[in-house]
Amino acid sequence: MITSLIFLFLSFIAPVWANSVKTVRLCEKGVLTAYVSPRGTVLDFPTEPEKVVLGSKNTFSIEYIRSDLTISPLSLQARSNLFVYVQGRRFVIDLITSQANGAATYYIRDCVEDRVKVKKSGK
Repeated sequence: MITSLIFLFLSFIAPVWANSVKTVRLCEKGVLTAYVSPRGTVLDFPTEPEKVVLGSKNTFSIEYIRSDLTISPLSLQARSNLFVYVQGRRFVIDLITSQANGAATYYIRDCVEDRVKVKKSGK
């Protein structure tokens, strides 16, 4: 009986799709377009952002949780630029609320082009 109830309960839970979590490489010279779910989205950075500036006030609610930024749209048409300062670098993110394309989490990683290349010595 309990097993049947658990199965019935789990059948009503919406499946998690692969597009709800995205890993992106963010370059300092580029602009990331982030589709924000109406339920909210998390931007996960490798380190804690030093400062965050929202371009258009009263469009999104933003909270810090260590290296994560939780973003919730204040309307279904909300759109704004977000400027994130991390370790002396500035990243620009275009936030767009989208019911169809909104991701639950964006894992933001450093752009390959911005990394310092180390030459091997010896050979």
